[in-house]
Amino acid sequence: MSDLDVSKFQPARLIPVTGIKGALDQERRAASALLAVMQGVPELTSELLKEHGAFSGVVETFIEPEFKIGKKRVRPDGLIQVTRGKKVWRALVEFKTGKSELELSQLNQYLDIAKQENLQALITVSNEVMDATGNHPTDGIDNRRLRSTSLVHFSWMKVITESIILSEHTHLEDPDRAWILKELIRFLQSDASGASEFNDMGANWVTVRDSIRTGSIKKPDDAVIDIVAKFQNLIRYCAFTLSARSGVDAHEVVPRSAKVDGKKFLLAEATKLISDKALQGTIKIPGAAAELNIMADVAAGVTHCSFDLAAPNEGKNKSRLNWMLRQYKTAPKDAVVSIGYKRSRTLEAAVSLSALKSGEVEIELDNSREISTFRIDIVRSSGSKRGRGQSAFIDSVLDQVEFCYAQALQPLKAFAASAPKLSETVRDLIPEPTEE
Repeated sequence: MSDLDVSKFQPARLIPVTGIKGALDQERRAASALLAVMQGVPELTSELLKEHGAFSGVVETFIEPEFKIGKKRVRPDGLIQVTRGKKVWRALVEFKTGKSELELSQLNQYLDIAKQENLQALITVSNEVMDATGNHPTDGIDNRRLRSTSLVHFSWMKVITESIILSEHTHLEDPDRAWILKELIRFLQSDASGASEFNDMGANWVTVRDSIRTGSIKKPDDAVIDIVAKFQNLIRYCAFTLSARSGVDAHEVVPRSAKVDGKKFLLAEATKLISDKALQGTIKIPGAAAELNIMADVAAGVTHCSFDLAAPNEGKNKSRLNWMLRQYKTAPKDAVVSIGYKRSRTLEAAVSLSALKSGEVEIELDNSREISTFRIDIVRSSGSKRGRGQSAFIDSVLDQVEFCYAQALQPLKAFAASAPKLSETVRDLIPEPTEE
């Protein structure tokens, strides 16, 4: 028998990343790969589309279908069809990869096709991430075209996240489908695929950041609003990353006002950025003891990643503090903790969490008041560059969010009071039933 070592050979890939020539070829390869896997792994189709009207059924996908609208022949990137009995759900799909953005004229044209052919949805996939308003990233969509057709947007990061959750956390029973899904993930995570991560704070980042620091900007303009929206994109990207790693649906907390009037909300947030010199966002992680708050202090060049943990509502203050400290095997060295008392609007001065845990420092507790909250905060310098890589703002925030969750929030459990105990004394006072 030969001693041939095949481990040094390159494995054959279902979806190769080699041979991609230019943006158009990149887009077609990514579109075909995702659509083919959505047909081969219907569980992925269900996860992506169940919130948008699609039902479980037989999935068929098509690449570059041709339609005639007026005298024009139009070819969207794809079509998805889901069939269950006599029920059929169909959607057109438009893809963009790399830095290419969705085009308004194309989308309006595809919405016209959807109406003409009685299709239920138009799905767009690109590297554009939606902000907190939930509005489609392409401005100017004619809402009259949306009366009979849903317009749905997925960032490539959303697709990758749902694929990873399904592959690594939910798991597929069919080994062939599991392998196919892993091949899609490997392909989309390759730089050559064009399915990039969130990688740019935009052309306005440096100018707005510096103007906020110097106080030279007095009123919100389009550039400031753009940075607010980009930061919300970043918060959503951080949530996607936590979802992929934890297997739960981590998501940004969206104020109701953002959904009621998106433009008014962004303007209000831009005004707040100028006055407070800070950007803020919140992520909710199902099962976690608290929500994660991210505050980028633009003026100081630091980012706060913090959360408020509700203290036990019973016991003395010392026991409430010890309850929190006991949950850490090792406390993060750069984390600080502040104590909040009931009916107090301010928190006590922050102290090092690790020093408090080790006993190097102690907090002088006010036993005339009850502790209600522990705030854990990790403060680090923010990156300054608009893109990705070393000294980049995006990477510094993402790294800090992951660290804060893993090292500070993940070890904690919310307080749960013990079940009430039955009193033996009271039982003796209850009259015995008498026979009639």
